[in-house]
Amino acid sequence: MGDATRILNNDAFRVRLLLAPFLAVVAWFAVIRIVWNDWRIDPQYSYGLLVPLLMIGLMLKRWEDRPAPEVPAQWVKILAGVGIVIASALLAAVIPVAEANPDWRPLGGVAAIATIIISLGLIAQEGGIPWLRHFAFPVVFFLIAVPWPRNFEQSLMSLLMSWNAATTVEILHWCGYEALRQGNLILTSSGILGIEEACSGIRSLQSGLMVALFFGEIFRLTIPRRFMLLVVALLAALAGNILRSSFLGIVASRQGMAAVPEWHDSAGLCILLMTFLLVIACAFHWRSLRSQVDLREAKAGTHLSGGRVPASSSLGDMVLWIVALLILTGSLVLTEIWFGMHDLPREDYWAWKIAPRNGVAGVASVPVAEGTLRMLFHPEGFSEKWINARGEMGQVFFFQWPAGRTAVQSVQMHSPEVCLASMGMHMERPLADFESGSSGGPRLHAWLFTQNGQPVYVFHSIMEQGTDALENHPVTDQSPMARISNVRFGKRNRGQRMVEIALWNLHDESEARAALARYLADSLKDNPAPFLQTPSR
Repeated sequence: MGDATRILNNDAFRVRLLLAPFLAVVAWFAVIRIVWNDWRIDPQYSYGLLVPLLMIGLMLKRWEDRPAPEVPAQWVKILAGVGIVIASALLAAVIPVAEANPDWRPLGGVAAIATIIISLGLIAQEGGIPWLRHFAFPVVFFLIAVPWPRNFEQSLMSLLMSWNAATTVEILHWCGYEALRQGNLILTSSGILGIEEACSGIRSLQSGLMVALFFGEIFRLTIPRRFMLLVVALLAALAGNILRSSFLGIVASRQGMAAVPEWHDSAGLCILLMTFLLVIACAFHWRSLRSQVDLREAKAGTHLSGGRVPASSSLGDMVLWIVALLILTGSLVLTEIWFGMHDLPREDYWAWKIAPRNGVAGVASVPVAEGTLRMLFHPEGFSEKWINARGEMGQVFFFQWPAGRTAVQSVQMHSPEVCLASMGMHMERPLADFESGSSGGPRLHAWLFTQNGQPVYVFHSIMEQGTDALENHPVTDQSPMARISNVRFGKRNRGQRMVEIALWNLHDESEARAALARYLADSLKDNPAPFLQTPSR
């Protein structure tokens, strides 16, 4: 009887030993899958690719001096088990919504919090409160890589770019160089220097904070010193970007704009390394000698005790883990099946199309910079500008991405409100939408900007490829109900089109709308009956 009980306990321990890590891996796979596009697309969050590896390193470091595990109290086991199941259900609900709305930033935060709850619950059930306290930081560290809400990020980005441009102009004046600020552009004697988002302080700020948190944990700094290290990272990142922009401004003034690309990346890398080295040096200098002694004693105690987990296997715990695992895997599998059933073929079929007006008097093609194309994932399309006999001026950008290359995130990062403001234009107010009126034509959002005191009328729309009720559905309704409806329609990875038209030398809004209607009529001449091809299933 004793042998049978021992065998049963051993089998339960082996199942427990495999089940808990597998549940954690599935949960982390789900959350990383949700935030992966932001890490891959947005250079401000490219450091997120390193965060999972750093988390593993911190966990291994903590494992060396782990405290002796204890059998958790009954209330701890119940609370942890319920938390695991509820967090798994929440994560399972987020998975299909995130699949349909990869640009909805709050979902990444919700998924990350749910996964952290699952992980901390597993740790508490395995080693009790001592393990929960000991391993909490490496788990929560993942939050540094979660993308910020877009509105907050854009507001901060605009503030930092404006501050960066103003400070850089002042420094150039101190150094004896002529410079003039126009929005987030710096006009030097040899050309225009742009203060891009990547140079505004956000990317180096976030990666600097990550380094500060990481080395604060590596050296086991006290809580006050960790806060001091975060302040050092913040100041170093902002000061570094000012130095970088000022250096590039001096290069542009002395050697011309052609020399700026040669120094741009090198200067950025040097500033980033200087920020990291300063943070690491401060962390090393502030490390507590007492904490290092305590760390060595904890390691010695761990080796003496062997760090064995108490025999606290519970059938109830494993049942809850199995339920959570089935919820998560079921959501992942069913999400893939559902959206796979509704994915569109990758052929080009649209009900509305404009074409470049090659050979038309007053119309000139505008080459799109390679950096812009790379940032937008190399779309197909064109840009042209024109001036007609009435003196009306305009410029259009028309880009298209085939199905399977989701570009909504990238396009929305560079909306007219952000990009035109960074070029020195001031947004006065939004205007009523413009209905194109043609079959399958889009609804264009409209704004009134001013540039050097003159009005500029801007019309913009992002469209998605689709069928039936979703045909050319504009990607403009960002309400929660509209995003949930994307799940109901199984909509993901649709082809996208973006059109942006800016008009100058017009007296009022009615003239601007009339000029836009004339442009659309001319650009659709090659397609007098907008085509619609029905995709084959």
